[in-house]
Amino acid sequence: MVHCNFLSIMDDQIHPNYKPAAYLIFAAIAVDLINGFIQKGTNPDFDMVTLAEVSLMFLTFGYFAFIGKDWIKWVILLATILTIFPIVAALNQKANQLNILYISQFFSSLLKFSSFIILSLVPKKN
Repeated sequence: MVHCNFLSIMDDQIHPNYKPAAYLIFAAIAVDLINGFIQKGTNPDFDMVTLAEVSLMFLTFGYFAFIGKDWIKWVILLATILTIFPIVAALNQKANQLNILYISQFFSSLLKFSSFIILSLVPKKN
């Protein structure tokens, strides 16, 4: 009797780098959410709706990385580059003015960029 499990067949076709990249994206979302709740406590003008929208967007990216879509690495790279702009603005501040929010934004961007690097190591499909 032959037992065929669709999920195991699907897992065999996906390069092993996709799952760690997805987990890095999910970790970056967690850092962003924690950062957002900290900002909401210190800045009443902080918009939680925007945080939720960006988090959902990156959850979607993580899902596509998890299922092995090759094109997602370029989307992640573009989104990571766009999220780095607040960090660049923070670097113009004096070192003693940098706070935990900017450090966590940097860490989140580092996680996202690391996922791009891992996805870039996947060989091209013929």
